[in-house]
Amino acid sequence: MMNGKYLFHVHTYRCHHAEKVPDEAYIKRAVGLGAESIWFSDHAPFPGDPFGNRMAYVQLSEYLYTLNTLKQQYKNQIDVHVGLEIEYIPSFDHDGYYRKLKAIPGLEFLLLGQHMAELRPSPALYTFNMTTEWLNQNEFKVLGLAEIDGIRTGYFDYIAHPDRIFRRCKTWTPEMQSLAEQIVKAAVAMDIPLEQNESSKYQKHHYWPELWKDAENAPKIIHGLDAHAVKELKLIV
Repeated sequence: MMNGKYLFHVHTYRCHHAEKVPDEAYIKRAVGLGAESIWFSDHAPFPGDPFGNRMAYVQLSEYLYTLNTLKQQYKNQIDVHVGLEIEYIPSFDHDGYYRKLKAIPGLEFLLLGQHMAELRPSPALYTFNMTTEWLNQNEFKVLGLAEIDGIRTGYFDYIAHPDRIFRRCKTWTPEMQSLAEQIVKAAVAMDIPLEQNESSKYQKHHYWPELWKDAENAPKIIHGLDAHAVKELKLIV
C-alpha cells in the first residue's frame, strides 16, 4: 500500500485522449503540490493494436524508458512509479501477454481497468461490438465477471474504478449488489486494493456508494485520480 501524499492513476498523451504535454509536466506539478509519489498508469497496448484509446504497441518501450529516466532524474524530489492500466482479456492471457508484461524490467504494477470484455476469442467479439440495447442490459454483468476473473489470475496489483462497470445502470438492484459483493470478495481473497476513483464521482452513474459501503470491510482501498491532464492532479488524501 502507498502511504503519505500520493497521486495515483495518471495517464499520458500516448492514450490519445489525454492532454498533449510531456510526462515531466505531471511530475513537476506533483512536486509543486508537495506529493511524495506519483503513479503513472497509462492505457496499455495489446499486440496488433486491436483496440483504440490507448498507446500503440510500438510506444510501450518508449513509455517505460521515458518514465524510468524521469524516475531517476527526480528521485530526490518525488517517487515516480511506472505501471499500466489494462483490461483482462482471456485470449491474450492464453497467449502469455500478461506474464510477459509482468516480466518487463521497469514496469512496476498492473492496474486492472475493465472498460470492455471479450465475448468470443475467434472470430474476435467484444462488448463494444454489441448494440446499445444489449449493452444497457448486459454490459455490467459481462464486465463484472471479467473483472473477477482478472482479479483471480494474480497478475494485477490494483483494481481501477470497480464501480464503473455499472455506468449504464440507472438504479441499484439486487443483481448489481450481488455482483459488487463478488468483486469485493475476490479482491479481499487476493489482497488487492480497490481504487475509489475521484473522476468517477463527477460522471453520472460511474460512482456507486453502494459498492463502497460493501467495501468497508475490504482491507485496502486507495484513492485514484484517473488524471488525463496536468490540472487534474490534486491531493485527495
